[in-house]
Amino acid sequence: MTTEESISWPELLKDTNVTAQHGNDSNRIAAATKTLQQTAHQFVEVLNERARLFSNGAQFDTALRDAAAIRAILPRSGLGYLCAGDVYCQQGHHAAAVTIYDQGLEAVPESDAHYQQLRQHRMTAIANNNKRVDFISQSPLDIVITNIVPRMQPKFYSESSCEYLFVSRAWRERILQQPKGLNFHFGKNVHTFKNGHVKLVRFAPYVQILQGHLCDLHLDDLFHRAPFPNLKEIWFYCKDTTPRRPFINGLELVAHSLARMVILGSCSSIELRDIVETCPNLEYLEACGFEIIMPSSSTASYPKMTRLLLYGISESALAYDNMVDVLSRFPSLLLLRISPMPESRLLNALQDHCPYLQRLFYGPKRLAYTFPDPLTVYPNRRGVVSVHFGGGGSCDQDDLIRFLYQQRNSLEMIDFHAKITKDDDAIWEISDGRISESNDRGGTFDDDDDDDDPSQQQSETSFARLVDFDFWVMNETPSTPFMQWILLNAPNIKTIRILDSNCQPDIAAAMINLKHLSKVVFDTKRGSIDNMGIQQFLEYHIATMGDASTLEQVVVYMKDMSDVAWIPLLYRLKRLKTLMLLAGTISENCVSSMYELCQGCPALEDLTLGKDGSEMADGLLKSLRRHPNLKYLGVSARSLSENDLTALCAFRTLKYLYLQCPVPKYLLEILQDHIPNVEINSE
Repeated sequence: MTTEESISWPELLKDTNVTAQHGNDSNRIAAATKTLQQTAHQFVEVLNERARLFSNGAQFDTALRDAAAIRAILPRSGLGYLCAGDVYCQQGHHAAAVTIYDQGLEAVPESDAHYQQLRQHRMTAIANNNKRVDFISQSPLDIVITNIVPRMQPKFYSESSCEYLFVSRAWRERILQQPKGLNFHFGKNVHTFKNGHVKLVRFAPYVQILQGHLCDLHLDDLFHRAPFPNLKEIWFYCKDTTPRRPFINGLELVAHSLARMVILGSCSSIELRDIVETCPNLEYLEACGFEIIMPSSSTASYPKMTRLLLYGISESALAYDNMVDVLSRFPSLLLLRISPMPESRLLNALQDHCPYLQRLFYGPKRLAYTFPDPLTVYPNRRGVVSVHFGGGGSCDQDDLIRFLYQQRNSLEMIDFHAKITKDDDAIWEISDGRISESNDRGGTFDDDDDDDDPSQQQSETSFARLVDFDFWVMNETPSTPFMQWILLNAPNIKTIRILDSNCQPDIAAAMINLKHLSKVVFDTKRGSIDNMGIQQFLEYHIATMGDASTLEQVVVYMKDMSDVAWIPLLYRLKRLKTLMLLAGTISENCVSSMYELCQGCPALEDLTLGKDGSEMADGLLKSLRRHPNLKYLGVSARSLSENDLTALCAFRTLKYLYLQCPVPKYLLEILQDHIPNVEINSE
């Protein structure tokens, strides 16, 4: 620690003991010290007045900073504690005020001029913190049922006391009048619906959502005990032993109002036709393990269904003809999720049977999926907006090309995590970002409309609306031309997520041409040795683009940061604002390069280091403290040294700190004194 870092204000203001004298120096030193003490008291009075003015202007963080400065200069004075506590009270944070007043009463002698004020203000803060206002009973009815109760999000359990409903008659009446109704749960240990569940039965007319583990229970036993005229949504966890007939009989009693159904677990005793025939008004169905069997009448359809999510489909049910039959029954679908992945030729039947489909999940959604998916769908709008090809399956290249090209005018997001296969009789070839008919193909393109033949439409931009492209494929050879075709024909892409092994030089060259690319996510967990493509891409943004680079966010997933040779190139991106280095290990070899980050990324505001349980070298955070613009810092590690934790106090521009690691209480208090927002997750 340098001399500058070890200076303590209290030490400077102490009366000095001079051990050697020369002339009248001891008296002059004492007089100088007295002047410093008087000046310090005047200085903190001015700080206190400024803090009061800041607080009156709602600049609370700045006011608390001034209060912390007072405590640093005169820690044995009650003024700094009083100032901070009063700011917290003005914010309405009375519990925080009590804490700071308590700290002051421990640190300040009773003879201090502000000691009694600390005690009085503490008592007032405690009283204010204990005040309770019955907003439910005293607020206007419309505010209670449209704002207060929905924010409470009350969930009631059928075997509990349901305390919210029994606080008072006024509470019960107002909670029951809220437009979203009641949300009731029953747990795993329920053995019968024939008795018990008194609260659920009593308030059945007001229940709109019912959730629980159905398992071996007879659902009709519950719905026969009381009418549920407003039940709109059910979430049940079932088993293969869930009795089919009582389940269907129960649904018949609530089918008129039911709009949303989620059935998870393993439900082989139930068939899809049981649900759609019994509940024709369903708009949303999410089901796992159903037998995918449709009604025998080929004319039966369910136009009200707009969202269909089917998991755990058997191999026989995934057969092309059966899946076409399923899709043909739901002409109004806006969202479809099918898992596992059916054969890819089904993709090209979607447009005929589900013309309004906008979100497609083809195969399981992977756990590492990171991009936000647009949740808004618009009835009567044609064209798929987002498509997600999950893992565990493969897509024929011809089927994939044709489907994506059909949706070229609407696609905004492609998330691809499957294998690409190419038959010997493929219709199309991909080369240099262009589609051409295969010279030696045995297949034929059997559509008379050239608008659906990508080989006939090479002059126009294919994917003008595409902004998010997530590509994560293991078999690089057939996937590289496909990826290059997308990138070279989607000039408005803003975000890319890619495996390092997929980023070959041809792909990097295509990425360089993207004039709106602002975010890139690299996944290096496979440890690709060939990094030429990534280096080529980064060097272009450093040397050629420089201050004109569009790249503002970079995320890197990796095991050991020192194994990824191109990481230091990131520290030279002048326009970079957000950097996430999500490494399992950040070793001592990486500490020195952090100084390069401070100088080479002047625009950086948001930095995240490590992930849950990461090994992080001592001194890493200290090396970052001189960054000129860093506002957000997130660190996840198994542990951090006290030196690194203390060094965080020296980050001059930091506004928010997130730490996922153990932090001693005394160090947490120090961090909170120096950084406006501190969040700790030590679990």
